[in-house]
Amino acid sequence: MNKKIMIVVYGGFLRGMGHVVRMKRLAKQLLQEENDLYFYTNDQICVEMLSHPEWYVHMVHESNALLQVQQDIKKLKPDLLVIDVLDCDLQFLQTIKDSCDSARLVLFEEKREEACQLADTVINGIYGGLDGKHEQLDGTAYYHGTPYLLLDQEINRFKDTYEVRKECKKVVISLGGSDPCGLLSKAVSALLQTNHLDILAVAGKASHIKEPVEAEHIQFIQHTDQLPVLLSEADLAIVAGGMTLYEVICIGVPSIVLSQVDHQAVTASMFAQKGACFHLGLGDLVEEKDLLHAVQKLSDSYFLRRSIHLNGRSLIDGKGIERVKNILIHLMNSHQKEHKDV
Repeated sequence: MNKKIMIVVYGGFLRGMGHVVRMKRLAKQLLQEENDLYFYTNDQICVEMLSHPEWYVHMVHESNALLQVQQDIKKLKPDLLVIDVLDCDLQFLQTIKDSCDSARLVLFEEKREEACQLADTVINGIYGGLDGKHEQLDGTAYYHGTPYLLLDQEINRFKDTYEVRKECKKVVISLGGSDPCGLLSKAVSALLQTNHLDILAVAGKASHIKEPVEAEHIQFIQHTDQLPVLLSEADLAIVAGGMTLYEVICIGVPSIVLSQVDHQAVTASMFAQKGACFHLGLGDLVEEKDLLHAVQKLSDSYFLRRSIHLNGRSLIDGKGIERVKNILIHLMNSHQKEHKDV
C-alpha cells in the first residue's frame, strides 16, 4: 500500500523559489518509491512550478492554510508531513503536530529550537554549515551540512566532466528564482561593454525583470529547467547565494556571488573563505564597476578560475537528494513498524 506524504512549501517574489524547487526535486525521488504526494503552497507561480501529473497540488491562502491542512490530515491520514517554509509560524507547527498523531513531522532549514523540538527530523543542508553532521537531541534527529543539500541529480553528471578552459568566453548569470533586489539587471548593465564575452542572463520564474537590454553579446532566457546544463557550459557564473551557488560549486564552475539576503551572504562567505567562490557581498550594495572588475579579474586569469574550481569540488558531492530520500523512507518504515509492534 502506497504511503501518503503531505508537503507544505511556500515561495514567491519576496520569499524566493528555492524552497519550491528543492521540494519538487525531492518529490520526484519519493515518487519513484510508490508514494502518494500532496502539495500545499501559497502562490499561483508556485502551483505552476510544482505542477505534475503524478501528484496533487493545492493552493492555500496563508491566513487559512492551517484549516485546510488540518482537514486533509484527518482525511488522508498521512505517513509523513514535510514542511519547508521560511520562519514557519510556530502556532501553525504546534497545531499541525497535535493533529498528526500518525504522521512523522520533518522540517527543512529550521534553526529555531522551539520549532525543531516539535519535529521528528530536521534537515539543514543550508543552515547546517559545510561539514556533514548527524545528531539526536531530545527526540529529534538532525542532519546538518552540505551532504544533505537537495541538488538536481543532473549535477553529478556534469561534476564528472566539467573542465576549466584556458580562455574564458561564456558567462552565465542566474540570480535566483525571484530576484527581489533586481540584481540580474544590475549585472547585465555592468557587463554591457564586455564585448569579448558571451553573456547568458537567466531570469527566474517569479522575477519581475524589466525590459531586457539589447546587445549583441547578451542573450536573455526567462526561466528554464535546463539550468544545470547551461551552467556546465559556462566558463564563469554570476550567481546569488542560494541553490545555484551550491550547484556551481558542486560542478566546479568558477563563480562570482551577489547575495540577495543576509543568510545567503553568510553561506557565500564560508565558501569564499575556502577559496570556492568570489563573494562580493550583498548584491544591492555592490557597485557595477566592482562587479565588472571582478569579472575582468577572473576572466583574465586561468589560474584563478582553476583554483576556484579545484577548491570547491571537494566541498559538495551532489548526492544529498539520495541521502534525504533514504532518511525519509527509513523514517516512515520505522514508524510503521512501531505501530505494528504496539
